[in-house]
Amino acid sequence: MKEEAEDLSIALKKSFGDEVSVKFVDVTTDEIKEYPKIASILPRVRLPLTVINNEPRFHGGLSAEVISNALLEMKKASEN
Repeated sequence: MKEEAEDLSIALKKSFGDEVSVKFVDVTTDEIKEYPKIASILPRVRLPLTVINNEPRFHGGLSAEVISNALLEMKKASEN
């Protein structure tokens, strides 16, 4: 799963440059304690879980296209 996240990061960087950052968090490690909101919903979602601006958005797969579309929508909304 970490490799898929790295591939996603590369794809998103090509489209958004430094406007986006991708971080892989292994939920089986203590690192998840840094994200209590996310930890609390893990029993109800399928991994991988995509979180954008600290909000869970998508679960069960990684799609650069879906995530890019969500980021574009957010960017357009913030410009208005």
